[in-house]
Amino acid sequence: MQFSRGVQILSEQLGLDPQFVARAVPIAEQMKPEVRAAHFGHLADWQVTQLSERNHDLYTVVVANLAMRLAGRRDDALLLMDIYKASTGTAAHRPLIRPGVGARPWNHDHRRVQDAVRILTAAGLPPIHTDGQQVHKPGFEVLPDCPDLPGWIFINPDPEAEQRTGFAGGRNGYLAVMHWAGWPILTDPMPHGLWAVCHPDHRNNPFPPS
Repeated sequence: MQFSRGVQILSEQLGLDPQFVARAVPIAEQMKPEVRAAHFGHLADWQVTQLSERNHDLYTVVVANLAMRLAGRRDDALLLMDIYKASTGTAAHRPLIRPGVGARPWNHDHRRVQDAVRILTAAGLPPIHTDGQQVHKPGFEVLPDCPDLPGWIFINPDPEAEQRTGFAGGRNGYLAVMHWAGWPILTDPMPHGLWAVCHPDHRNNPFPPS
């Protein structure tokens, strides 16, 4: 069966058979008002319109959510919506990130680090808890950009990543989450096994000339 390029791209990103995405497309078109009321009822019309200009538009999110459900992956369907809300700042309640959670205390105030920690924790991934000297609870750690790669942040996955399954499972699950959140990614690991992802604000110029 032939599928459109859009269906193929989305199915690859979700790790699904294209048939589930293709089946979800006509259903999603009818369900957009219902989904908006259920998940984004706290937003004004202009705020919903802005969502189409950032990351995935609402229609794509609805298609992905339905495709996951059709594939029998309800938890991942909910996960996609949680990641989307965290990445667009549209969650009804914005969780407070404490210093030493998801990043070393001295990196806490870095805006892009906070954005990444918020997205990863929304995906259910466990953040590191540390006072900067001692790790009290192992988990992922987000590190800020460096002069050679402004706009990029680096993620050290949690030690138990390979034991998880689903959309955010495995070390590659960190890339899947950030890619779905609209951040450009490098698919090859950096030294020490770090993943590099670029903040959407820098997507049009991820590698500026030095």
